[in-house]
Parts: sequence; C-alpha cells; structure tokens
Amino acid sequence: MPPIPDPIYKPENILLFEAIYGENLISLGGLDAVDNMFSDLDLTGLKLLDIGFGLGGVAFYLAKTYQIEVAGIEIHSWMVKYAKAHAPKDIAPHLKFAIYNQAGEIPFKAASFDLVYSKGVLNHVREKSNLFRQVNKVLKTNGLLVIADWIYPEIIMDDSTPLVNETQKSYQQVLEKTGFKDINFRDDNMIFLNYVKKLLENITVRREYIEKEYDAEIFSTIRGDHQKLIDEINHKRKFAVRIIAKKK
Repeated sequence: MPPIPDPIYKPENILLFEAIYGENLISLGGLDAVDNMFSDLDLTGLKLLDIGFGLGGVAFYLAKTYQIEVAGIEIHSWMVKYAKAHAPKDIAPHLKFAIYNQAGEIPFKAASFDLVYSKGVLNHVREKSNLFRQVNKVLKTNGLLVIADWIYPEIIMDDSTPLVNETQKSYQQVLEKTGFKDINFRDDNMIFLNYVKKLLENITVRREYIEKEYDAEIFSTIRGDHQKLIDEINHKRKFAVRIIAKKK
C-alpha cells in the first residue's frame, strides 16, 4: 500500500514547508541530507524512482547534478501538478511524476529502474510488504533500494499517529521477505542531530514570517517537535539510518 495521507500535506502549506526545509523540499536536512543519502554511491547513468517525492526538490537536484532520468510517485495529485510545474526547464525532459494507480500500485513497468529511493517517507507506511514487492518488481536485476528513515528500539503500532515505529529487525525482515538481500543499515544519528539543530536555527531566523503568515502556535509546535526529536536522538529512543538493499 502507498503511504498514509497526512493532513499537513496540503498546497496551502507549501511556503511553510519551504521556510522550514528549503526550496521545493519537504524533509529534514535539505540538500545536504540528499548528498549524505547517496554519499558512497555512483548515480551516473542510472535511472531512479523517488517514492514520495513531495514537492520534487530531491528529484530536481539529482537529475541536474548527475544528468540522469528520475521518476517520482506520490499519493497526492496536487504534488504531481506542483512538481511538473516547478521542474527546471533544462531538466524537465528527464523527469516524470505520477500518482499511484487506482489499485494503489506503482504505475511503471517491471525492471524499469536501476535504483529506487525514499527519503523520510516510509515511516508513514504501516504495511510495507506490498510496497516493497512493487519496488522489487520495478527494479532491474541487482537494482538497489535506498531508504533514509527512522528506526526505534521497539515496535509501536499506534493508530492515533500517522508514524510507524520500525526496529532494525522488523525492517530487515520485511525487506528479506519481499525479495531483497545484502541489507545494510548505516547509523546517521549524529548527522541528523546536526540537521535538526540547523533547522531550529533556521526557523528562529524565520520566526516572524512563520508567525505572521501562519500563527504563533504553528511556530511553537514546529519548534517543540524538533526539540523533542533532539531529546529522542540524544536518549537513543530514535535512530536515523540509511538503508541499502539489493534486489535478489
């Protein structure tokens, strides 16, 4: 199944996302986090698929930096329209954005991609088996799945929150079950701790804008959520990881 819709992801919040994360971005760490995600991989000549591309910024950056083709899949049709409308003209022919089909499946042909990636999205997916099987299907032989996500000391399935607490073991098991091997978890916790601190500095500078255009409560919530994240990282209740898995 595709990620669960979160009510915060609405067109009217685009400027808020960009104030927090950067132009055309919607996840922690900005472009530095994108470079970190692929720091030891050579993307030259590869065809990529972005699971949960958001505003398209990561796909834009990778397509431009490596002069490669990047496709993207989303659950929000407005994000498809936005990404297409804001794609830089010089790389637009190398980009393709789509929503899941009516069956909730990835609408691309089998063995279409060398690498599939997802940054900060899969903690919204409760049942990952079906999605990972689809990812496996659209990957070429020995293709890679690259994930930036959070893992936890123990699994917590709480229907009151859109986020899913996976452990390293549960992630490993679902990847193996859906046709992946050579699964590697890299600890990026301290790197993401710095990203959170930089984000707090950034929103403090933009506090007046955020409070004026939205309200003081929004600013307070964003700051509080990220201060809590720092505490969770420092007390080892949450771990940022980069996962690489190869199609069997």
